[in-house]
Amino acid sequence: MRVVLPVYELQQPWIIDEDILSEHGAPLVLRGAPATEALKNAMLRHGIVSVRVRSADERASASKHALPTGLILKVRQNVRKLVQKTVRERAVSSKSLSEVIEQTALLIDALFSGETPVFSELRSLSNYDAYTYEHSWSVMLFSVVLGRIAWESGLVRNLDYTSRLNLGMGAVLHDIGKTLIPSSVLNKAGPLDEKEWELMRLHPQHGFDLLRPYNLVMPMIRAIVAFHHLRPDGNGYGLAKGKTLDGEAIPQLVRIASIADAYDAMTSSRPYKKGRLPFEALEIIVSGAGSQFDTALVPLMERIVVPFPEGSLLFLKDGTVASVQLPGGLGENHGRPECVVVASFAGGGQRKPGETFILKDRSVIALGATNPEDLLIRVLVEIFGKNSTFKGSIPLELHSALPVWKELFQNALVKMTNDRLCAPEIR
Repeated sequence: MRVVLPVYELQQPWIIDEDILSEHGAPLVLRGAPATEALKNAMLRHGIVSVRVRSADERASASKHALPTGLILKVRQNVRKLVQKTVRERAVSSKSLSEVIEQTALLIDALFSGETPVFSELRSLSNYDAYTYEHSWSVMLFSVVLGRIAWESGLVRNLDYTSRLNLGMGAVLHDIGKTLIPSSVLNKAGPLDEKEWELMRLHPQHGFDLLRPYNLVMPMIRAIVAFHHLRPDGNGYGLAKGKTLDGEAIPQLVRIASIADAYDAMTSSRPYKKGRLPFEALEIIVSGAGSQFDTALVPLMERIVVPFPEGSLLFLKDGTVASVQLPGGLGENHGRPECVVVASFAGGGQRKPGETFILKDRSVIALGATNPEDLLIRVLVEIFGKNSTFKGSIPLELHSALPVWKELFQNALVKMTNDRLCAPEIR
């Protein structure tokens, strides 16, 4: 079984199921390492808050579209270095920028060779402070692959080497302006007030200004940075000064990066919100087709992401919780997901813990999450009351569960008893 757990809950025989970098960009934990007490303490010292794990008797999933490990590490390290230097110096380092461009070009070549990558791993955030560069890395991957699919489908007529690099680098740099936003605003646990929102809406302008001095930053890269929050219906926000764009006037590469940005933001957990599962993010993107997102590009997203990844948790409307064992989707691009019931809350339905089933109907799902704590928080906030605060007793009672899951859900319920819950916010 696979699940995302808080680091403080790690113990043997869990196996770490993802590579984690330290704050300096060096490998801290490699996939396949046992969850020892020493490793747990090391992650806690580095500010790692959650990690994807698998049970000891389960093999690592083989990736059909694995990118070169060394190249992935190099790009992530260079993006991290670029962002950290920009935060520290309040200016973009020319040397760091050149290194990112060079490595990103190699990665884009890899993403355009062979089969089109399909991203099936859960999006877990190991360190909240790492969000800006991990988000930039993910948006670059989604943007380039979505661009490839759009090009192969004839929706984008010309995606030559320069255009690919512009798309990739625009995605990497799209949020560079957030390095000038106070961390107290970026990571605020509660809703932003109007003054804080005014600061947040300045990040496209900040990014545009940061990149202005560099001739190696092409105009299309700057356009993605400046306009990735603009919408086809004319809403959204872009530059604080200067021209704005809407509809067909927004370049296609900007529209591609906008979808990738929104998808990764929705599936990422932050201090002020819990991440959604891919199927939920895809539904929101579909609902925004024509208003927030390019109508022609929206259907392509399900071809590059798996709606129900392995290890994701589903809270069903009958009160049971299922874990996805075999990933898939409900559309024509993927096979149907296979699930196992892992827990049942009071009022649970006919399926009992341990029972497996093929998911065929979206209507049976209330919501999903990557781990037990996030799942229960979403249930309390979104089902029991959007603006509710729960202290003392929680209106959820665990009825039955598989042994390991019983402990996980009970720990989550105990922790939430003392935590103040607030409604999620999209930024």
